[in-house]
Amino acid sequence: MNVRTENLFLAGTGAYIPPRASVAEAVRRGAYDRERMDSCGWRNIAVSDGVSAPDMAVAAVRQAVRRSGLGPEDIDLLVHSCAYHQGPDGWSAPHYILRSTLGSTVPALTVEQGCNAFLAALEMAAQYLLCASSRNGAVVSAADNFGAPSVDRWYAHRDAVLADAATAVVLSKQSGWAALRSVESVSLPHFEILNRGHEPIFPPAVTTGRALDMNEHLEAMVEELGPKASEIVQEYGASGTKLVEQVTAEAGIAVADVSRVLHLGAATADFLDSHLRPMGLDAALGAVDFFRDVGHAGATDVGLQLNHHVEAGDLSAGDHLLLLSAGPGLMITAAVVTVLETPGSEGRDA
Repeated sequence: MNVRTENLFLAGTGAYIPPRASVAEAVRRGAYDRERMDSCGWRNIAVSDGVSAPDMAVAAVRQAVRRSGLGPEDIDLLVHSCAYHQGPDGWSAPHYILRSTLGSTVPALTVEQGCNAFLAALEMAAQYLLCASSRNGAVVSAADNFGAPSVDRWYAHRDAVLADAATAVVLSKQSGWAALRSVESVSLPHFEILNRGHEPIFPPAVTTGRALDMNEHLEAMVEELGPKASEIVQEYGASGTKLVEQVTAEAGIAVADVSRVLHLGAATADFLDSHLRPMGLDAALGAVDFFRDVGHAGATDVGLQLNHHVEAGDLSAGDHLLLLSAGPGLMITAAVVTVLETPGSEGRDA
């Protein structure tokens, strides 16, 4: 999808991050391995105490809408995104969020695209606004809660501890503290098997009580591919590089002009560097220290980092932010946001 985003702005951000659990304490009680703690760098993990993902999203959306200064009548779409199950089968989480926040009759949709879902939803919302002159604003939310009985948050992912959180952003065609300059995605569908492995597609794993294990499929495929496994890394890096060059060019900047990279949760500079360096990006532009005290919160990471920078007051007019994520498929999404003014009362709570 090719989206040129002239006159599309970020008007408000929001987040809900539950209390943190100490990683060192988890090691002391035997829930996590000390060697993993030392190598992966996590210090504290956001863990929800029974608050569902959609309820966390409600809190984040309310904050983002309040900060945006927009009313329900100014918003034409709500897109909710996630990496993990949100609630009862056959139920619509985005409509629950819509009822609890805007209370309007606009379309409410879900994007389930793993860790890439938030930026994929942002791209969808941008396209929705731009294809009709009568549309003015959209809310994009993301939330995940990995506290389900079938998930061991400490070991389900090889390099990360899974955290719980929610985030939201309000897009406006009228005004905002930052401009969404470009957003693009690319898919590498011949690698979809990395997230499937040899597991049967039917019946769905969640219906059989199978525990979430993000490592099993990847490790099986890497072992099966042998030396060819390096091609995955090479093609991912090449595709990511091309995508980053594309979105920066469409935004009218060079890659070297990027002030910050907003990325998926990483707790060591080396780990982040292994993902960003192939795309010509410096890990120093990321926010490793922020994520060390949050964890990897599924689809919410990029939005959480964006909201963190807003609340920290460390964004300045002229800053170019590169938003970058990837998820099953494989699919990579990148966006460029240019800060127009330091977020004040319209960007963050007074």
